[in-house]
Amino acid sequence: MDAEAIVIGSGFGGAVAALRLGQAAIPTLVLERGARWDIWDPTANSTFATFRHMDKRAEWLNDVSRTPAYEGVKIGKYPGILEIIEHGEYKFLVGSGVGGGSHAYGGILIQPPRELWPRIFPTIPYKEMDEVYFPRVVAEIGASEIPGDILASEYYLGLRVLVEQARKAGFPECLSTSNGMKDGFTKFMMGIDWDATREEIAGKRVPSQIAAEFWFGQNSGAKQTLDRNYLKRAEATGHVEIRPLHWVRRIAATSNGGYDVHTDVIDETGETVRRQALTCRYLFLAAGTIGTTELLLRAKAHGNLTNLSNEVGANLGNDGDIFAIRSSLKEKTNPHLGGPGAIVIMNYENPFYPCVMMRAPLPRFEKDYPGLNALGTFIFSMTPHRGSLTYDRSVDAIELHFEADERAKGAARHLLQRLSAVNGGDISPISAQITGHQLGGACLGTVCDDYGRVNGHPRLYVIDGALIPGSSTCVNPALTIAALAERCLEVIVAHDCKT
Repeated sequence: MDAEAIVIGSGFGGAVAALRLGQAAIPTLVLERGARWDIWDPTANSTFATFRHMDKRAEWLNDVSRTPAYEGVKIGKYPGILEIIEHGEYKFLVGSGVGGGSHAYGGILIQPPRELWPRIFPTIPYKEMDEVYFPRVVAEIGASEIPGDILASEYYLGLRVLVEQARKAGFPECLSTSNGMKDGFTKFMMGIDWDATREEIAGKRVPSQIAAEFWFGQNSGAKQTLDRNYLKRAEATGHVEIRPLHWVRRIAATSNGGYDVHTDVIDETGETVRRQALTCRYLFLAAGTIGTTELLLRAKAHGNLTNLSNEVGANLGNDGDIFAIRSSLKEKTNPHLGGPGAIVIMNYENPFYPCVMMRAPLPRFEKDYPGLNALGTFIFSMTPHRGSLTYDRSVDAIELHFEADERAKGAARHLLQRLSAVNGGDISPISAQITGHQLGGACLGTVCDDYGRVNGHPRLYVIDGALIPGSSTCVNPALTIAALAERCLEVIVAHDCKT
């Protein structure tokens, strides 16, 4: 065999698997379709593209940008950070590169509320997650709450305004997201190096975190991406090899109880340089919700994984994710500066769905709102709305089936109107839907057991967002994905990996 274990993908599930397999001295290959992004000069925009100067590094194999709000910019074809998958009015954003979605997320590591957890994860004890696995991820990444001096800076003016507006609308400050299902607001853990952020403010690093540059990576190194913690430590064990630009296209069970992994090795234009068939005893799928589900659906359709559940592809959700803007506010907000998240407004008593709100700055808001008096926000609702993924063998491609959730829009509108009723401001139409938080397709309790073991196929595992049935309890899912992966790997390494 080429490796005892192969991990497909290096995001919040794959990075956890890589480290824990490496620490267990299990020879492991990590296959990542994207490139490796090393920051060699944190004083310049030398590694990643930026919103202000988009180029080929921004997107996965697109000549012209499809990034929401930046469509139409000519960038050039390249295996860039962000893949844009379009479906109707939806755009699904998928990270690509060594470190997966951690390059494209906002550093948000928010813990799900205790009260909502059983609705999505009825067989996984919250106490266990709260005491062991959530803290483990926070410690490995080096996450912490936003410090007072940074919150007080001009770069986080909009966050302070949002909090003050929430206070006026009747939201009290709370200790955590578990708040007895009462409305409130609270700080939470962020995967951000705040000392690096202070150096940005002091002019010692290029403005990245303070300049709302987050979707395409951060040139300053302020974001605690997985290549700098989990994956770095995995490689340091001496048992893990990461191979970038290795795009896995097909998987199959073998007659000897292992797995074949068919991979295209690509160049910087996305063209296949050569094809490889690698073999392993243990196979971990961590290619993201869409990537992992596609591999399973294709294998099922071609008879390469004959015992897969018919529920593969089901329970696709967007975590109730809606982007909304309030403009013409009385206050200046600097909507083009600072990073997203850090403080969450919890509207658990919403009559439509429990939901939460976080600030979401974008650089283009400097031009869109010259008065600098707008607030971009992400709103996540506890929606039961689901879609699905299917596979069309005739064209060898997956199809997305996902429609708008009008009740989720209603929940978002209710929260926005509550804020505007007290603080003023215009609410932009809630229509365009984007999410980087797609979940489901190979879920716990149907396709997999509670530890990511794929039912019917020994030593085959799912350890990414595909495990989660459509919702991470109305909060960003990064922490949940990584913590579930930690829980899975602890059991898998102890009980399954016998050498």
